Amino acid sequence: NNMEDKQKIALNIIRSCRIGNIVCKIAERLNLSLIDAMRKFYESATCREFHDSKSGLYLQGDYYIVAEFMDEYNKTTQV
Repeated sequence: NNMEDKQKIALNIIRSCRIGNIVCKIAERLNLSLIDAMRKFYESATCREFHDSKSGLYLQGDYYIVAEFMDEYNKTTQV
């Protein structure tokens, strides 16, 4: 369906724009470069959930998503 295709494209554009904001916040919190923060986010389960429409995570605000990422990051970096 053409309308469904357009909606998927729009959703992908919106997600892409939001990732920039999310990555900037992660970089600030972890004192990382934007490239390193982006790499960490894209390798995370949080990012996979953000891209999974069924999870609904993309409906949450950027600060919520950053908090989810930080929880995941802190759990995986604990020794």
